[in-house]
Amino acid sequence: MTANSNKKPANPREQMEAAVEAGKETLEAAVKAGTDVAAKSVEKAVAMTREQVEAAVKVGTDAFKSYEDIVGFGKDNVDAVMKSGTVFVKGVQDLHKVMFGLAQASVEESVAATKALLGCKTLPEAIKVGSDYAKINYEKAMNESRKLSDLSLAVAENAISPLSARVNVAIEKITQPIAA
Repeated sequence: MTANSNKKPANPREQMEAAVEAGKETLEAAVKAGTDVAAKSVEKAVAMTREQVEAAVKVGTDAFKSYEDIVGFGKDNVDAVMKSGTVFVKGVQDLHKVMFGLAQASVEESVAATKALLGCKTLPEAIKVGSDYAKINYEKAMNESRKLSDLSLAVAENAISPLSARVNVAIEKITQPIAA
């Protein structure tokens, strides 16, 4: 909140504005935390897959019959990493667009709720408006959190897909001479 967070607001309007600001900060913190978790998960998955590909290439170098095979394999690996990076960046952009839209909608809903609360004539009416808003806001936060998690998972899966395919190719190349 602000530097004046230790002072009590003088009137109900200031109290509502302070509550709206606190809710906005909480939502922004939750969105940032979700983004950080998703980014770290994808980074970890990409790093693990990259390590697997590197290990497979290192072990499988003897399995390759010619220099052209090695060069072609390396080029295909680089292409897979580039494709994976492109998919990841696009997915993160889409994720940020969704999060920005959610944050913007939340701010607009908070303003509308504040206006409704300030328009109340009685205390019971104000309590009902406030509790209805809190309930709706909680349910939306749970649903939006689930949607963001699903979208983050889809981004991670799509970004890892090209790398997983290369790992499978590397395993095939390594095991071919053994099977033959």
